[in-house]
Amino acid sequence: MYLFPGIGLGSLLSGARHITDGMLQAASECLASYMTEEDIKKGILYPCIDSIRNVTADVGAAVLRAAVAEGLAEGHGVVGSKELEHMSKDDTVEYVRRNMWYPEYSPLVHEK
Repeated sequence: MYLFPGIGLGSLLSGARHITDGMLQAASECLASYMTEEDIKKGILYPCIDSIRNVTADVGAAVLRAAVAEGLAEGHGVVGSKELEHMSKDDTVEYVRRNMWYPEYSPLVHEK
């Protein structure tokens, strides 16, 4: 629930054809960075579910950056591998956020 959406989105947006151990390591380290010493002492294993969208964006960006670092990123859509290589960490997170799905539904019943 915490890693899969980011791993999938990061690998899709990078255009990588394979998910490597390095990409999984980057995702795991990113998730672990959300945990504080206080959380660990309390026995909490995962970040608060309220932060799931932030975690997903950061994990996706970490996976994308790992794919770029490993030379596997081919790009996605109009964003090519060169553009991915020149993105800063913040730009990468924003790129991932822009491509996330948001559950917004239009009403199907006309209200008078």
